[in-house]
Amino acid sequence: MKHSLTTIALGALLLSQSVLAGLYSSKDNVIDITPKNFQAEVMDSNHVVMVEFYAPWCGHCKNLVPQYKAAAKNLNGIAKMAAINCDDDTNKPLCGQYGIQGFPTIKIFPAKGKGGAKYPQDYQGERSARAIVDQLVKMLPNNVQLVSANPSSEKIINIDELAADTNSARAVLFTKKLTTSNMYKGLATEFKDRMVVAEMRAPSDEILTKYKIEKLPTLVVFPKGSEESTVFSGELKHEPIMELFNEYAGPANKKGSSAKSSPAASSTTTAPKPVVVEFNPNIDQVKTQEEFKKLCLSKDRGNCAIAFLIVEPEYEESLKLHEENLETLRQVKKKAHEAGKGLDVMWMDALDKRVVALKEQFQVSEDIPGLLLINPGKKAYVPFIGTFDVQGIEGWLSDASSGRARALAYKFEVSLEASKPIKDEL
Repeated sequence: MKHSLTTIALGALLLSQSVLAGLYSSKDNVIDITPKNFQAEVMDSNHVVMVEFYAPWCGHCKNLVPQYKAAAKNLNGIAKMAAINCDDDTNKPLCGQYGIQGFPTIKIFPAKGKGGAKYPQDYQGERSARAIVDQLVKMLPNNVQLVSANPSSEKIINIDELAADTNSARAVLFTKKLTTSNMYKGLATEFKDRMVVAEMRAPSDEILTKYKIEKLPTLVVFPKGSEESTVFSGELKHEPIMELFNEYAGPANKKGSSAKSSPAASSTTTAPKPVVVEFNPNIDQVKTQEEFKKLCLSKDRGNCAIAFLIVEPEYEESLKLHEENLETLRQVKKKAHEAGKGLDVMWMDALDKRVVALKEQFQVSEDIPGLLLINPGKKAYVPFIGTFDVQGIEGWLSDASSGRARALAYKFEVSLEASKPIKDEL
């Protein structure tokens, strides 16, 4: 069969698009995160949000896809699942801000705390749909207002007072169940700033008659400005209730996510661009524990590359070699910065007895110059294997981030001062 040049060109275009595309589509209930929508979909959202930082070529990322999709389908309308392609040049600065070194890295952005702040945390659980769902369900915020005819707590309000408060729309679910469903929690979170979403458990016959409830469960809505309720006759499922709430709720908060959040809609959401950090060419020497903490140990995300060097100031050749080593580290640091990867690079005096003890703790070879990669947030490290040049170090870092170089865990307190002393004797 012959193919025209147009057909071949079209096929090539489609192929190139498929290669460049990420691992998820708009049908997967996984929001495609970019610098344009990150603020709106993640930071300004009332929901708990899980974000996978991935690269399309990553084997572990591809293996995760079915589980991640299944979890997203299960959590649709309850929590938000998102993913960002860190191999896309546009996204690299954002990935770098969060110190992403290996793929996939999964972070959870919990519901907003006091002051509206969100503090991400690494997801360390199993990478299965069940484990992901269980973890996010545990972290769900409960914005459902409990109501009763006779409140027994300050957190519970009187049903008649709720009906009389016409400042905003109110929805009340009358139910036999004594616990709130995850779906209803998700709806209450989605409409948190737009209407009151309430629940009345085990209502009395008197209440059922008063509010014209014929069966349980039943959902009623009090429109804004009215004390009269309307009984919802549709299915008590997520989409029909979303439509109902959208009809009665106040306008959506522009800073937050829309009430009808979807992967397709997310691509048009505008949010502030991430802060771009200027490159710092300095390769600082670590001499004290305070400097070690400041430059590395106090960081909750990202990696620290520590070089072990020897410099003898009285010898010109030693000074020249030392500067060459620093320049090698500087180039590695700059390339990591340009790729949007968070990497702090520093050096220690390999002749310092405290440093020698530190190297022993981390099983670093006696070769000089030497290197050690530490992730303080994950309490993991990777000793250097390779040639001390730009290509060799970058290959080592690449192996560490992809999992080809095994990361080892440590449980001890990393300290120059606390390192075991080295005896000056045979």
